[in-house]
Amino acid sequence: MSDKETLAGTGTPSAKLIFKWIGIILLLAALTVIVVGLLLPREWKVETSVEITGELAEIHALVADAEQWDRWMFDPAQAGAGLTTQTEGQGVGATIQWSGEGSKGEITIVEADPDHGIRWDGKIETDEVNNHGEIRYQQLDGGVVRVTLIDTGTLPPVLGGYFVPVMNSALGQHFGAALGRLEVAVEGQG
Repeated sequence: MSDKETLAGTGTPSAKLIFKWIGIILLLAALTVIVVGLLLPREWKVETSVEITGELAEIHALVADAEQWDRWMFDPAQAGAGLTTQTEGQGVGATIQWSGEGSKGEITIVEADPDHGIRWDGKIETDEVNNHGEIRYQQLDGGVVRVTLIDTGTLPPVLGGYFVPVMNSALGQHFGAALGRLEVAVEGQG
């Protein structure tokens, strides 16, 4: 090879050749993102607990009544920031809907047991059920009840897997704070 010869030929590469290689590189990067996204797990799972001094009946009254969720599940600071909620009913069939702050969803209570807790199915950012959750009660000694919230779901394919760590972190913080507010609400009644 002479001084002026390159692997691409002789002389300076043309703009057409440069754009061709840029296109190939961008296509390979996009394919890599898609393939990796398809291989990443898309399921989130959050579990958090709090120990509340109070009666099971007091706890269940707040948990199984959708209209009480504004008192403890949703951050009051978000109400002024555009988050709107709509709740209806108690026990099985009760619904909780929210929208705003880049989020929307709806959950329906599908099981409510005053001794063990509730379970729900949710539609988070979709019109199809992609979320399941539960709040369990465990009676401990000394009038203390351990309340455990478990939330699981599936994010959409391709890009969803990239957001599982963010979802786990954000929901962990949200549900931890919600159970703290539930604790204050129950212990403040007693």
